[in-house]
Amino acid sequence: MIRNAIVVSVAIMLGATLTLATGTTALAQDRGGILNWFIYADPARFDIHTETPLGVQQATAGVYSGLLQWDPDDPKEIIADLATSWKASQGNTVYTFKLRRGVKWHDGKPFTSADVIATFDRIIDPDMKTPRCGSLLKPIVDDVTAVDSHTVRFTLKFPAATFVASMASAWCRVVAKHILERDKNLMQWKSQIGTGPFMAKRYERGVVVEWERNPNYYKSGLPYLDGVKQFIIKGKTRQLSSAKAGRIHLWDTWPPMSKSAAMEVKNARGDKAVLYTHAINTIWAVHFNTTREPFDKKDMRRAVMLGLDRDSLMLKAFEGIGLPCAVLDPSLYGDWALPLEEVKKLPGCRQPKDKDLAEARRLVKKHYPNGVDIEIITRTVGNYVDRIQLVAAELKKLGIRAKIKTYESAAGYSVYRKGDFTMLGTQDTALYLPDPSGPFSILYMENSARNWGKWKDATINKLANAGLAEQNQAKRRKIYHDMQRYIITEDTQAVIIGWVEGWFFRDARLKNYNPANTVYDNNTFMKVWLSK
Repeated sequence: MIRNAIVVSVAIMLGATLTLATGTTALAQDRGGILNWFIYADPARFDIHTETPLGVQQATAGVYSGLLQWDPDDPKEIIADLATSWKASQGNTVYTFKLRRGVKWHDGKPFTSADVIATFDRIIDPDMKTPRCGSLLKPIVDDVTAVDSHTVRFTLKFPAATFVASMASAWCRVVAKHILERDKNLMQWKSQIGTGPFMAKRYERGVVVEWERNPNYYKSGLPYLDGVKQFIIKGKTRQLSSAKAGRIHLWDTWPPMSKSAAMEVKNARGDKAVLYTHAINTIWAVHFNTTREPFDKKDMRRAVMLGLDRDSLMLKAFEGIGLPCAVLDPSLYGDWALPLEEVKKLPGCRQPKDKDLAEARRLVKKHYPNGVDIEIITRTVGNYVDRIQLVAAELKKLGIRAKIKTYESAAGYSVYRKGDFTMLGTQDTALYLPDPSGPFSILYMENSARNWGKWKDATINKLANAGLAEQNQAKRRKIYHDMQRYIITEDTQAVIIGWVEGWFFRDARLKNYNPANTVYDNNTFMKVWLSK
């Protein structure tokens, strides 16, 4: 098993170290050229505050700026972006941001504190569905006010350990007040007016997303590239063919390649391709609809939790890389994660499976003596269809007969949001914060972004909120250990199959590209170049 680590902010202190060296820093940067990349599915809708797919973030990442950002030169550090400085006061419950002067939106209008207020009022509005940034900020931010045209103040509900890192998230970019007033939302391509290093140039549905260099970017001399072209390439066969043919310069978000696919790229491209592996802070999970039979019954959720052989599933799906079963990956989260020695002894995670399989079958038979027929769904992206077939084969061993139904990517997300499913058999969730709160804030808390199964659990809600507020690191660590044990041994709406890893490549000409903490924070390309 290949294990790699990902660097996290020293402010969060998750204790991992970077093991990759995929970028190259040089004194002289070549200018010009178009970086060719790919998106795994058509983004269709572009509102980074109300949408959740990686494709939406990827299509818009270089267009926008945040108040803060993860440093593209050193992804473990948080640096200023549209803010020039930030200061905490009143026991870390008030944060004051000084804003950069002279910044212009891509349509020439000036950036001011009014844009920041419009952005974050929108994000924390309790009546507004903002599943990514909102899930980070709504639990902790009480109020956002403008001190003057270039100063804003955030007042928190309590001293939250995750606040600064959340403000650096790629999902918390600042958008233009005048565009929100004009268009009412950011769904359309015409609404993509930002302050970032690139401007939205062209979107052709099902074909391509293009950016062009922002000549008025506030960081003088940046970006180095003339533009970025993102081909919309559905299906792993076409994606792999594009990589082997040199049509794309980078494969470094999702889906990861298998080792055999990576070797095909290496054989086709030789020294022109730099291959590497890394963990992408991403969980493969199976979701239950806890409001719909049979998974409205805790026993049935427990049966699946016990019965799925997650070691076997990860081995078959990812050729032996990745980590089965754990709620937090120790290679990414250090001692915030339960020790693997403990995880591997817990019911559902332990080997051999005989005892757990027997109990799972007993629980199913208790409610359905002749077994039960269900429908499980997934999206037709990556290797999801292959993986859901593996899950269906595992369920059959328990007495759960699964009929598979698939959806195109955008249509699938619409079904998930409506809760119009019985079981979601394969879905990867990339975490957008390198903090142990990540899986709980997105998957398990009531009303969290990907609690599509409408699970309500008072214990998890109480612990998750306590984890956000706790300042003592030892006490905070215990809270997250207790939550991990609860998810594995008591109840859950999402069974974690494992932590996804894979193979990736960059073109040897692509310089100064450094993988970030999450797949969402890699993508502005403001400081990369193509060597001539």
